[in-house]
Amino acid sequence: MKSIQARLNHRFRKTLAMDKPSSSNSNRMSRSTSNCRSPAIIRSPLNSEEFQDSATAAATQQRLFWSGQRASTAGRDDKTKPDSTAAGKKKPPTTTRQSNFTQTERRRTHRKLSPRSTRCNSVAVTALVSRENIPQTSGKRGKKTPSHRSTLISTPSKTLQLKTAAGYRRPEDLTARCSASHEGRKLLQERLMVRVDALFNMLFSASPFLQSFHERRKSTDLNMGVWARNAGGQNQRTVSMTVALQANVGPKTAKITETQTMRECSQPGQLYSIDVQSVNADIPYADTFVVLMHFCLKATVEEHTDVLVFAEIQFLKSVWAVVKTFIERNAYAGLEEFCQSLYSALLIEIRKM
Repeated sequence: MKSIQARLNHRFRKTLAMDKPSSSNSNRMSRSTSNCRSPAIIRSPLNSEEFQDSATAAATQQRLFWSGQRASTAGRDDKTKPDSTAAGKKKPPTTTRQSNFTQTERRRTHRKLSPRSTRCNSVAVTALVSRENIPQTSGKRGKKTPSHRSTLISTPSKTLQLKTAAGYRRPEDLTARCSASHEGRKLLQERLMVRVDALFNMLFSASPFLQSFHERRKSTDLNMGVWARNAGGQNQRTVSMTVALQANVGPKTAKITETQTMRECSQPGQLYSIDVQSVNADIPYADTFVVLMHFCLKATVEEHTDVLVFAEIQFLKSVWAVVKTFIERNAYAGLEEFCQSLYSALLIEIRKM
């Protein structure tokens, strides 16, 4: 305890030994320490502050690093800037520097602007002036009175008259309805920009379009009959051809005989409802099923035609489930490919018209 007190007195009341210049009477430990220093470690030269007397030792110990730094820059800073405390923390500034144009000054400047100088108010004044030129209409509160604008709006009857004059048809003129149940798989549902009578002639007559279409599909022995009355009083015709098959296994061609029957609900210019029954030959299991197709061509108000095509496989004999699945899969695939090819060919032909 005594040695500690002696060390403290020697440290704070007397001049330190390290503060004195080195002499030849230094102890052996200090000489050995100085001699053992590595030459690679180069210490900075001692400042004059280290060679202080005992009178200024206490003031030197109380002075902090940032105190000297603040003192060195005191001439450059504002005189009103407060000094730091002993703990090293800044006191709250009494006066703060503000820029020439702050957000508060912006708000005050915005408030001081005259409402007449803004652009929106000038537009509002113009609107008020123009509103005075509009004649006011009298009416009860909560009810709109007819204005000059209402006379410019066309009524449905006027719109219908304009459409009729431009080539449109009236909805009450299209009274025909298809009597078919539209069962089976839907193969095609599109609207074509062509009249219904023209489309019927392209698909169900000996038209150049239909003949060229079958030629591109490599169909041969095409024989298209004429429409005639059958025993039931319906228009009917027969079409036969030999089509090329795309299957890798089995026959490459098949003979098809189509019986096309026009329903009684068909009316020229409005609707054509046609049932097609196709019987295949020269293929395996050809006598066990028939293909039933239904074409519905319906006219629209815009003189266009809505096309609906349905198909169904009807089996005449009982077959194994595996064979039935094979027939349905290949038959529907061929029908879908046929309808898509027919639709693409119709689009090209309609553009030429």
